Amino acid sequence: MQAKKHKEMLNALTKGDKIITNGGLVAEVVNAEGDFIKVKLNDDVIVRLDRAFVAKKYYSIERFN
Repeated sequence: MQAKKHKEMLNALTKGDKIITNGGLVAEVVNAEGDFIKVKLNDDVIVRLDRAFVAKKYYSIERFN
């Protein structure tokens, strides 16, 4: 059941979503393109990441206040 929810989350990623990678990096989705997504690590660095390395979506505490 968890694998299904994780796959649904990966398929629903859109520009502006924040994610945490399996390596612990927090990044912002710039573009979802097939098996890879472009993510922004900071204002100067954009990389392509295999969707398999996305651990979960990141929700900052400020978002809930």
